Amino acid sequence: MRILIAYDGSPFAAAAIEDLCRAGLPQQAEAIVVSVAHRGWPEASAVSEEGQFGNPWKATMKETEALAEEGRKRVQSRFPAWSVSSEALWGDPAKTLLKTIEVWKPDLVVVGSHGRSTPVRILLGSVSTELIHHAPCSVRVVRGHKKTESPIKILIATDGSEHAQACTDAVARRSWPEGTRVRVLAVMQRLVPTLPAMVPALEAQTFATEPAYRVIEESDQRESVKLRRTTESSAGYLHGLGLMANSVVIDGDPSQEINAEAERWGADCVFVGARGLGALDRFLLGSVSGAVVHHAHCAVEVVRHP
Repeated sequence: MRILIAYDGSPFAAAAIEDLCRAGLPQQAEAIVVSVAHRGWPEASAVSEEGQFGNPWKATMKETEALAEEGRKRVQSRFPAWSVSSEALWGDPAKTLLKTIEVWKPDLVVVGSHGRSTPVRILLGSVSTELIHHAPCSVRVVRGHKKTESPIKILIATDGSEHAQACTDAVARRSWPEGTRVRVLAVMQRLVPTLPAMVPALEAQTFATEPAYRVIEESDQRESVKLRRTTESSAGYLHGLGLMANSVVIDGDPSQEINAEAERWGADCVFVGARGLGALDRFLLGSVSGAVVHHAHCAVEVVRHP
């Protein structure tokens, strides 16, 4: 497995490395830690080292190399068997990382949800959105949260599409410790709201007799049955691999309910597809992945179909 880790020295970047220990990653892997400088002028500390008339670009790159090496040492200390290297680059952070991804071809990119507040190297929060939408591989966006020794909890969001199935496959390929729990979640977004909430009771009775309403209701029922079968099948598959897995289907807006369920359950990470059902279907899981990343209380891994 090849893993690219974006590192800018911020607490969120450090949290992203700490989170790797709870990501089910293999004992043997190849990783590269990348730091990107996007300004010619270094911080005051770097200027003093180079002298007032030194080369500011050289000073900045020297500092960025040290930062990348710091990240490399963090990763190596947690995964001694990994082959870990570091790289200091210069340019627009999002474009530079995407170009590096294109050349190095990682299986997974890891990035903090926020970065440095001062305009120095890479503001991870400003590039994480670009990565989840444009990287050709899976991207794991990590928030800083308290370290816990409790069993790992993984929430897999599915809409029945092949891209959602890729999330289940990604979890199945990882090496999870004993006791890891998985919940496969589908959010049923009905085509019509509940009648009492839409019209008065007397009108609701009349509306419910209309042929169009019955067609929509039957469609909702078929979709609900399909989602229950899909989630139960995925949970059964993961249970067979030794994970403690169950399935849940709830009604609501996927962009809100996925994060709400993750917080209620205390998930460590949400796995969500980069794309979902097509534009004419009802779920559009890919269209909510950005909302899940931006508002989740925990790490989110946006999985791309191989």
